[in-house]
Order: sequence, then structure tokens, then C-alpha cells
Amino acid sequence: MVKIFQGDYQSVQRDVNSWIEVYSPEIIDFKQSMCLMEHNIIVLLTFSYEAKSGTEKVRYRLNK
Repeated sequence: MVKIFQGDYQSVQRDVNSWIEVYSPEIIDFKQSMCLMEHNIIVLLTFSYEAKSGTEKVRYRLNK
């Protein structure tokens, strides 16, 4: 899967941090581009990733 973030630096950084914290993706590849639009620098981050399954088995250890 591919996830793209774009915008100014701080908003992209905040969005990426939130995405990683919530979804914990397994990131395979990452690309960064920057361009100037009028007087703003636009950051474009592209992640190639595999989503992790949200359903993991819980194992309990009982000591007798």
C-alpha cells in the first residue's frame, strides 16, 4: 500500500507521527520531495508500507 502526505513541514510531520502511532505500519520504502509554491515550501512524503493486522492473539502465562 502507499500513503502520501503533503502540506507544510509542521503539518506533515504531525500527520506522519499520528499515522505511525495509530496504525504502526511496517514501512518498506520512503520518498521525500519538496517544491516551492508561491512563498510556501510544500513537502510531499510517500510511504510504501504493509499494514499490520490489528487482531493479534493474546497469550497468558500462568505460573503454578
